[in-house]
Amino acid sequence: MIDTNQLNWQRTNLENIETAWEGDLWDRKRLGIQLTKYVDRLQCGAVLALDARWGEGKTWFVRHWKKHLEDENHNVIYLDAFANDYLEDPFLVISSEITSCLAKDDNVSSHINTFKEKAAAAYQALLPSLPKVLLTLGLNLISGGVLGTLAQQAYETGEKVIESASDEIGEKIKESIEAKIESHEADKNTLLVFKQELAQLADKLEKPLVFVIDELDRCRPDFAIRLIERIKHFFDIPKIVFVLVMDKTQFSKVVCHNYGYDEKLGEEYLDKFVDFTVGLNTLTPKLQDNLKINIYDVFEKLGLDFSDAKFECCVDLIAFYVKDQSLSKRSIIKLASQFALLYSEKFDKYKNQILIILLVNKSFLLTSNDSLELYKVLLNQMDDYIAKNESDFSKFKALYAQSNYSTILIKAFFFYEENNISVFSELVDNFEQLNSSQKRLSIVSMRNLRPTENTDFLGSWKNYIFGGI
Repeated sequence: MIDTNQLNWQRTNLENIETAWEGDLWDRKRLGIQLTKYVDRLQCGAVLALDARWGEGKTWFVRHWKKHLEDENHNVIYLDAFANDYLEDPFLVISSEITSCLAKDDNVSSHINTFKEKAAAAYQALLPSLPKVLLTLGLNLISGGVLGTLAQQAYETGEKVIESASDEIGEKIKESIEAKIESHEADKNTLLVFKQELAQLADKLEKPLVFVIDELDRCRPDFAIRLIERIKHFFDIPKIVFVLVMDKTQFSKVVCHNYGYDEKLGEEYLDKFVDFTVGLNTLTPKLQDNLKINIYDVFEKLGLDFSDAKFECCVDLIAFYVKDQSLSKRSIIKLASQFALLYSEKFDKYKNQILIILLVNKSFLLTSNDSLELYKVLLNQMDDYIAKNESDFSKFKALYAQSNYSTILIKAFFFYEENNISVFSELVDNFEQLNSSQKRLSIVSMRNLRPTENTDFLGSWKNYIFGGI
């Protein structure tokens, strides 16, 4: 039974993972092991991109992979770029994280102070001249320096002294720019010395340092772009591997918007900085085999008991939509959460199915209130799914020309989706029952779907369905 009065909204704690890959129903361990072997061979250093859509479980993967790498005696850093994009220059963040991590390694800890000195000098060389001038002038203002005196005089004598203050500021800026030009070669040497020091430090490591940068596509665009540029220019060092976690398509659009590029050139620009891209597949072979187990797991974490036979078809139906529409893990959780909140104990299997179909096909609420039509939408989706996954389906369908539409679907799905024959058979059977029974149709009318005793489904829940959780 489902206790509709109590739902568990659990948040996964990824901060302190004790066992790597625990609860791995999405077959991510396999990719983690492959990536670890690949990284171990990258003695030259590299920048990798982990590419997946939002909601595919990128953060879950890299957090567990971090624990896996630590268990394999790797030095590994996890950085949330979004949490650090308030800073102006990511150079300081990257160098600070490397310093903090390697200070714990006995092989290199004695050299950390030297590295910190070189990093500080490099950061100072990277600072633009004008902000430093303004900072100096600001301090003088606070301490009653040049501008403090001029401000007092301006108060007493007016515009004449304001002009004098402007001349003073202009002269300071000119002097600073001249000094910056003269120190250009020195700054270049400072940055070169920093890279050499970092290379010497990394060379002492037994295994490559893995630096994971997550949420890159969520942080401030200029910070994200500067971050990957800083990595390529100053941290492209042997035995240091950066892993940039992103939705590459979305991040490419950010690049195009920032630089005014044509959208087709966004990924080409990124490829200048990324050596290899790894895709985080939604449906791995193991996930295909255990898809229903994954869905049951989602409902179980919500505190729902779906062992009741009347919910079996609901789980199968969600499994179909995961395959047909490539639903992400986050989308599955959202769908299950909405179903749990909208569900009523009075619903039978027909109403449960209609509710799921409706949650996936939200636009249907805008065009129709007919549950029979909604079933037709599903049957057409099934037909399209077969056509997409079998190019010569028309030949197969011709073998059953004498059969009715339902039988064709059932046999076709049995042929191509044998493991899910029960759900398709039952759904088609439900469609035929609804189609032939006006009385049954009225019982399952969407207007009678009431999550509570006195709430009309289409009226009170429409906004919620569109808004989501």
